[in-house]
Amino acid sequence: MITGLLLGFGAAFFQSCSYLFSKRYVAKFEKSTVGLLVAAHCIMGIFSLALLPFFLPATMPPFSRYAIPLICGVWSYLAAQACFFLSLKTTEASRVSPLLGLKIIILALISILFLRQHFSVAQWGGICLSIVAACLLGLLGNRLNVRSWAWVLGACFFYSLSDICIKQLITCFVNLGLLRASVLSTCLSYVLAGLVSVACMPLFPFRSFSRWRLAFPFAAFWYCGILLLFGCFGSVGVVFGNIVQSTRGVMSIAMGSYVAHKGYDHIEEKVPARILLMRIIAGLLMIGSIALFYLGWPRPVN
Repeated sequence: MITGLLLGFGAAFFQSCSYLFSKRYVAKFEKSTVGLLVAAHCIMGIFSLALLPFFLPATMPPFSRYAIPLICGVWSYLAAQACFFLSLKTTEASRVSPLLGLKIIILALISILFLRQHFSVAQWGGICLSIVAACLLGLLGNRLNVRSWAWVLGACFFYSLSDICIKQLITCFVNLGLLRASVLSTCLSYVLAGLVSVACMPLFPFRSFSRWRLAFPFAAFWYCGILLLFGCFGSVGVVFGNIVQSTRGVMSIAMGSYVAHKGYDHIEEKVPARILLMRIIAGLLMIGSIALFYLGWPRPVN
């Protein structure tokens, strides 16, 4: 459990950093969201190719065993990333990031309806509290328009599907141990995502070195976060893992406030102290949701 918590918090930190760099790229290149998606995943595909030889087992299981979670996971993940980047066209990363916590209820419903998973009263309390915190973090300040809400909800839905596929993919390699299975699953997923991105490169202008230079920090931080997130999901499951990961909303608010204070208004806008305080309170609610879910976690019977 402690390992899963640490992995989840680490993933939240690195992803929060990546969101700021994604907003910088989008602001620089005329809101070129799909261009960032393609460039970043080409870079992360190279990262994965470099890591893959160190984590491949001597004998891989049949491709048919892990093909569905791998392909479906990558497809839904890329769809979610596209929705997320499109939402950045109209608002700051610190506004969108907290709202991704809404996918927790989607994951819980999918787990109950299709995976036959059950949650205790305390765990349902944690899920509901995390949703309240996510809404407060996202709604404080200027309200999002209908289009932004549509892209955010689309990202939540596709991220939920991707997270379930990630858990299933890691399970296919569980005999290798958590670390090796998580990194192997990450490498396979991002090699495939990188191949899709390479195929899309002719459709987008990448002659400028500055595009790759600005895409690189997003790719590096996101990839580090994903390595930790895969391990978190493999350790504690996707629902609890997402509750821990939702603390990225608080981290994004703090980072966004710092960036705005430093004068980078094109990345994050300044907010009044009252709204910042309310967002901190919402962040404490998110921590409370983690505590509730932890208290409701099944304990081994002696």
